[in-house]
Amino acid sequence: MSENPTPASVSGDVPVETWRASLAEAKEAPAAERHEHLNSLLNDLDAQVGSL
Repeated sequence: MSENPTPASVSGDVPVETWRASLAEAKEAPAAERHEHLNSLLNDLDAQVGSL
């Protein structure tokens, strides 16, 4: 393992493409749905970073 762990090295692949697709969907969503969608993405990101 490298000296500086990344979310990918700790928890497997980081779903970057999934996040990008979800961000694109959020951009098109109504404001209320966008907030919930982004909140979910941020929670996923927080879980990945927390695993470091």
